[in-house]
Amino acid sequence: MTAKAATAESAPLSTPAGLVLIALAVALVLVAPIWLVDIVPTQDGPIHLTQADMIARFGWGGVLSEPARTFYEWNARVEPNYSVYAILAALIRLTGDPLLGQSVYLTLYGLFSVVAAYWATRAETDRPLLPFLLLQPIAFGLFIHFGFFNYALGLPAFLAFAALWRGIGERRNLWTFLALALALFALGLTHLATLVAACLLMAAGGLARALASAGAETMRLTVRRLIGDGVWSVAAAVPALALIVAFLIAYPAATTDAANLRYSIFQVVRRLVGLTYLFSYTWWEVVALAPLIAAMAYAAVVALKRWRSGDLVWPIFILLVLLVSALDLRTAQGVPLAERLAPYSWIGAALAIAARQPGLREARILCILASVALAAQSGVRALAYLGWSETTRAVLQAGASHPGQSFAGADLTDLSSANFSWRVQPGAHIHQLAALRSQGVGMGSSLPSMRFYGYYPLRYVPAEDFVFALPEWEAKPGLGSLAAFRAAHKGAPQVLVIIAKDDSGPALARFHGYRDCATAAGPRRSVLACSGSN
Repeated sequence: MTAKAATAESAPLSTPAGLVLIALAVALVLVAPIWLVDIVPTQDGPIHLTQADMIARFGWGGVLSEPARTFYEWNARVEPNYSVYAILAALIRLTGDPLLGQSVYLTLYGLFSVVAAYWATRAETDRPLLPFLLLQPIAFGLFIHFGFFNYALGLPAFLAFAALWRGIGERRNLWTFLALALALFALGLTHLATLVAACLLMAAGGLARALASAGAETMRLTVRRLIGDGVWSVAAAVPALALIVAFLIAYPAATTDAANLRYSIFQVVRRLVGLTYLFSYTWWEVVALAPLIAAMAYAAVVALKRWRSGDLVWPIFILLVLLVSALDLRTAQGVPLAERLAPYSWIGAALAIAARQPGLREARILCILASVALAAQSGVRALAYLGWSETTRAVLQAGASHPGQSFAGADLTDLSSANFSWRVQPGAHIHQLAALRSQGVGMGSSLPSMRFYGYYPLRYVPAEDFVFALPEWEAKPGLGSLAAFRAAHKGAPQVLVIIAKDDSGPALARFHGYRDCATAAGPRRSVLACSGSN
């Protein structure tokens, strides 16, 4: 009996058929909460969905109809975060409903995450079950619920790239070069951080091969091998890197002064150690994932003891991620690259464990713990989704009651998860859903505004963007009212959508001259749809 056959007999769930069944079960656990609600509550998701809906309705670069034509303009640049819009727009055209289109997209995203994780772990080991399960919590962790759809898609895309890159190995020919270049460019169109992670992986591969051959060949040959790997990888990455360089030139990165550098490094350590990228809505997610985190920690300790059992690609990758994170590099608007790279340290750890796993009995126990944690995480997600469903329906009804109008919004509620370094605010741009249902226009969101970001397919016309005029109209209403802006813009925004728990909502509406309010009261929060005279 071969060793592999013995392993299969002692661990029947590690057979191909068993792994397929487990993968299907994991996929079901991940995507089931999506279909409990009309739309998954996310922070920036409504903005992306609105953009994709306009692309679906008018075609990319097509002539917009009113009121969108007055307030939006097409961005002529090709930006490194466009992949999701093409996919979402296609799904909206296919389903005929943007809400259904997003649910289908998130389902496909969950399935892709499962397939990519299996592909990546299978490329590392004949026992992929444990690392496969350890990779799953990042799929529906913090960033997908932030509505960072482009960034979140980059996580499974990176896993797929890692599997492809492993498959290519040291083969150097035209076809492998083209495959690598196209894959890197696709990553660049998904998110900048994904491309950075892929480049770090290729660098780790070159360093690992050089270290492995250092004792078996002369130093000159080792250096030549390292340079050759570097030239090959850089050449394949040139098209994608050109896209990123053009982006950074168009949107200059913010810098950190020396006084804040120590604090920034502290934040890097906090994100990596605190695993904040795994948690979205509530501290119960920490409780839910505790068994999986414990399994990861135990497996990591075992892997450290067995570090010679596999190559050094993933350990070096983790070190490179930590090094780049410590440099405190920042993307446009001061977003730290370290924050976006943090989940890749988890990916690197899981794949480093793949070749250095505990024994079968211990691994089976760790798999059970991880499975229980994934089910608990999805249970918490389901409760969080349902907790926002009534609010979302009220906002959609507000949009249906004001067809073709312009909307602005404010979320005045506090969050119980305030201790997280980042926290999800599903109400931040929820008025965009009202605009979506109304087929009107959503105003006042920071992402399409050239004052803040603007690197999206559609962005606000600067002269018509009240983010320029009143960037803090909801947080500091005493600085000025919307009256002057509305007088100059034919009453826009015509409807305020305000989420509040107390009288602060009506007070804010009255201050800005919106006195006709319809209130949908709920047990957790109320939704006000307030209109004013033009």
